[in-house]
Amino acid sequence: MLIFLVGMMGSGKTTVGQMLANELSLPFFDTDEILTSIEDRSIPEIFSQNGEEYFRSLEKELIDNWKISDGIVATGGGLPCFNDLMEKLNEKGKTIFLVSSTSQITDRISLDNNRPLVAGKTPSQVKKAINDLLKLRKEFYSKARIRVKTDLGPEETMRRIMRKLYQ
Repeated sequence: MLIFLVGMMGSGKTTVGQMLANELSLPFFDTDEILTSIEDRSIPEIFSQNGEEYFRSLEKELIDNWKISDGIVATGGGLPCFNDLMEKLNEKGKTIFLVSSTSQITDRISLDNNRPLVAGKTPSQVKKAINDLLKLRKEFYSKARIRVKTDLGPEETMRRIMRKLYQ
């Protein structure tokens, strides 16, 4: 079974993905971690040195060449929104949209200065930026086969996913 988790940064893709992988005895993958390992630099460094278009081409190449048939994959927040990758994720495995409110995401990421969206911004600026991004990305995320709300924390989110997978 191959499951791709999609959603905004801070929606819990990595945390829930690792829990789900443990529960299902499957390997866990994070596309951002794979790309930073291949490139030997952080995502902010890739963006600043080569630009977003280059980064999106790396994501496309990774998904186009994905050969692993079993696992839980946390995707980067923007990955499904470019190069028809949401459609490719749907072809390759099951897709799950982790639905989080703007407030939840803001609370989760506002202290993480490693995120370019957050660095040097006030909480209200962060909330506006997240809201604007979510409006742009929701049409892509909504193409996921399964939608799960993350409002009750990672444990309950994982249980909700398990119920939807096996109902």
